[in-house]
Amino acid sequence: MTNETKIDQKVLCRHCGDPCDDESIHIADHIFCCYGCRAVSELLDGTNLSTYYQETSEQNKSISDLKSERKFGFLADEKVQEQVLKYHDDELSVVKFDLPGIHCSSCIFLLEHLPKLEGAIIRSEVNFIRKEITITFHHKEKSLKDIAILLAQLGYPPEINLNSSDQTKRRLSKNQIGTKIAVAGFCFGNAMLMSMPEYLDTNFLLTARFKELFGWISLGMALPIVFYSGRDYFVSAWKSLMFGNIHIDVPVALGIATLFGRSVFEILTQTGGGYVDSLAGLVFFLLIGKWYQSKTYQALSFERDYKSYFPVSVICLNEGKEGNVLLKDLKAGDVVIIHNDELIPADGEIVDGNAIIDYSFVTGESAPVEKSLGDRVFGGGRQKGSQLTVRLDQSVNNSELTQLWNQEEKEGDGKNFKSLIDQISKYFTAAVILIAIGTGIYWQVTDPSIIWNSVTAVLIVACPCALALTLPFAHGHAMRILGENGLYLKNAGVIETLSKVKSIIFDKTGTLTSNESEQVTFVGEALNEGEQVQIASILTNSAHPLSRLALEAIQATEKKPVSEYEEVLGKGMRGNIDGVEIKAGSAEWIGVETVEVMNESRVYIQIDAQFRGYFACQSAYRKGAMDMLNNVRSQFSMHLLSGDNDSERKHLEPYFKHLSFNQKPMDKRAYLENIYEPSLMIGDGLNDAGALQVADVGIAVSEDIHRFSPACDSIISSKSLSKIPSIMNFSKGVRTIIILAMIISLLYNVVGLSFAMAGQLTPLVSAILMPISSISVVGFVTLMVAWRGRLLR
Repeated sequence: MTNETKIDQKVLCRHCGDPCDDESIHIADHIFCCYGCRAVSELLDGTNLSTYYQETSEQNKSISDLKSERKFGFLADEKVQEQVLKYHDDELSVVKFDLPGIHCSSCIFLLEHLPKLEGAIIRSEVNFIRKEITITFHHKEKSLKDIAILLAQLGYPPEINLNSSDQTKRRLSKNQIGTKIAVAGFCFGNAMLMSMPEYLDTNFLLTARFKELFGWISLGMALPIVFYSGRDYFVSAWKSLMFGNIHIDVPVALGIATLFGRSVFEILTQTGGGYVDSLAGLVFFLLIGKWYQSKTYQALSFERDYKSYFPVSVICLNEGKEGNVLLKDLKAGDVVIIHNDELIPADGEIVDGNAIIDYSFVTGESAPVEKSLGDRVFGGGRQKGSQLTVRLDQSVNNSELTQLWNQEEKEGDGKNFKSLIDQISKYFTAAVILIAIGTGIYWQVTDPSIIWNSVTAVLIVACPCALALTLPFAHGHAMRILGENGLYLKNAGVIETLSKVKSIIFDKTGTLTSNESEQVTFVGEALNEGEQVQIASILTNSAHPLSRLALEAIQATEKKPVSEYEEVLGKGMRGNIDGVEIKAGSAEWIGVETVEVMNESRVYIQIDAQFRGYFACQSAYRKGAMDMLNNVRSQFSMHLLSGDNDSERKHLEPYFKHLSFNQKPMDKRAYLENIYEPSLMIGDGLNDAGALQVADVGIAVSEDIHRFSPACDSIISSKSLSKIPSIMNFSKGVRTIIILAMIISLLYNVVGLSFAMAGQLTPLVSAILMPISSISVVGFVTLMVAWRGRLLR
């Protein structure tokens, strides 16, 4: 007979790998958590299947860990990784997963703090509405499979289906919750039927035998409710507790467990009929609320997809001819031309030129990556150098391009409200549990008959979801409305920052004045056809508005490759073509005397160190610009920063408190750094890039919105510049709406908890009120923001 002893230390079971308690069983050299594991182990040993343990004991993995490893094992395949990863280099990888389990602010809090749980993870960002997470990680420290397993351990197993569309994923998820609702509804109806005789038996005519029978039937109904329909709440709660995080599913799971445990006790001891009908109704209405919330979020979704309102395009090469093509119309096989400082719209292969790519918008790392002919490049990289030609491997994902723009958030970008909500969410659930314990103690002393209903009602009715949804829905709808009015924001936090602005700083050239020129003429020594081709070849590498105007004036039919290309913002560019050095840009860049003419901009040209002349571009103030300045000057501290001379000082002085002329790009940046109150910089996206980044909010003015520039917080159509006063007032209105919605959400929780603690709220009613609170707050925010947005039109 085998010698058995008990041990006291914490160990892992030989069979299942789970932690053993103080009563674990020690047999020979093996330890088991229970007699069941011991029996299975002896069976495996007796049938020569003990190699099972050689596979599992190496890392002491539990059965659940092994299941996760097998489930996500395919992610170790390199071909699969190519399809799943959004970016991959020698050090970093970026992946986006669908996480259907995300459903409250506590989920977001936990998932966005993954870098604290795992050192290999650099960044983690959650898209709550789409239930997605984007993770940047060091793949040499943790593999893609390891990341997926970590998410599964946290209770958020990623959905990965390489051949399915988003619609298919949503349909599968919808079918799962539909089945759970159906099971809960069936059990709820029958549990009510079983409880009805007891409710109606006021004369106590029902025999003890029938009461016992109905009790057992009700208990049978409770099993699928708890272990199938309500299972997700327990799994989510357990996973969150395992990793030291308490989210909203914890009190919900406690409420379900409380009703189930009390029902089992009363039915087994025949001391009562239990609360199976309330339990079934609770789970049924929780699932109904979950489904309805999901439908509401989809209906009110504000996911920014540029194809819906942002006419971004790139230059596409078709049969040797260049033309603008909208991003949404690009497809695999298209050949696109990328200029200096422009984004690569999708993954592809270099077919012409050499690349120096900044992938900081994808990975957060700014070290440039050099690529040459035939190399593969990833969408979202920004070219830093001469013109690049890329053949796309896939169509453009507009939603992902948007998120790349969102990556570079400034310090404090809309963080005040978010930080407040994060703090509330972090301690909300713990506070609710303490209140429930206090409620239980009070009613145990005062009236034990209602203790279970009151405690369960407290656990269910309190919900931070309405509070968590206030910010994304208010800002999301505001972004949509602003987009319809020609202002396209980098992220939702810009709206909050915009509402606090005290100073507005304007650039003049290209901002207050138009880049569209009625006449572009070349002044200087005549250019022969070969020189025109060389100048066109250098100008085509730049996306600066003046470079584009000069390029159109040349109308060269041929372009040649450029070597040693360099572009300096605010000055100009240089390059070598057929052994000839070409320089184009400002007078300072060329080294000639500056001659300023009102409402005229110039592009100076130098060929092989010889000054040849300049392109003169006539410009005028934009329509409505002066009226716009007049409307905002009384509300804000007004500043003007211009690279031109002060020939127009007298004309502009009535509108600005501070005027500075002859400002270089670095001068503008330094000026912004010395403004110590919330500031808004409005300028062009190239020469003013440094100032736009330093300002609390930077808005780049674009003539046709055909250039995607992540250097700023927002892009405004030049036609919408006159709406700046209304936009500023709108942002303040949205801030007020958010504050009101937060107050409503907090009042709901205070009032609901008060009634629940007083024993005047049943778990069933609490389950109905919980989703209604979220939906009502979302509805309030949506209607109010839409009403406020009408003033912009």
